[in-house]
Amino acid sequence: MLYTKSDYQTADLNEVYDLVDALTLGTLVTAHEGGVAISHPIFMTDRNRGDNGTLISHLAAANEHVELLRRGLPTVAVMMDMGHYISSSWYPNYPERDSAPTWGFKVVHFSGRPQMIGQKETVQHLGDLVAHMEKGRDKPWHMRELGPGGLGRRLPHIAAFEIPVEHIEVKFKLGQDERPADMKAAVSHLRDEGLGALAADIVRHGNLDGK
Repeated sequence: MLYTKSDYQTADLNEVYDLVDALTLGTLVTAHEGGVAISHPIFMTDRNRGDNGTLISHLAAANEHVELLRRGLPTVAVMMDMGHYISSSWYPNYPERDSAPTWGFKVVHFSGRPQMIGQKETVQHLGDLVAHMEKGRDKPWHMRELGPGGLGRRLPHIAAFEIPVEHIEVKFKLGQDERPADMKAAVSHLRDEGLGALAADIVRHGNLDGK
């Protein structure tokens, strides 16, 4: 269970899946009789399939985690950005800077039961992944550059799966319960440090435009 507050949550499923698309790399956790398996695969999204969307991913076939996925054991995918430290040194005086520092970040837990996918779907998944990661690059790389048989040699070593998402827990901790004047000052410093995306998230989730 993810500890969170109502102020840190969002009902915008697209914003949740935008985080997955931006991060790609996440953490996969599956509890089993002998303990807990943890892996760190990439994740692609199909936000239009299922009530809460679907995650698509893969692991090395030799990874022992794969057998747990084949069993369809309850699994959690965790996507968390790095966020950033927000220093009290940025806050205005009241007359003292009496608010503690904090950390602004976004994290989502996706829960569901994994299902293995076939070779055709695996090839599609890998192609989608490469296209996603190569988008916008000069002379983007393409799967066909592996050459004749290049993909075929690799497929037996790849175990692809999907997770129809049953439950989503969200924590976008972006200064919603801090003093607006402090967060406005933090936004200014974050922009100066080149962290415009985090600054924009803090403004939007804290409704700072009108304060």
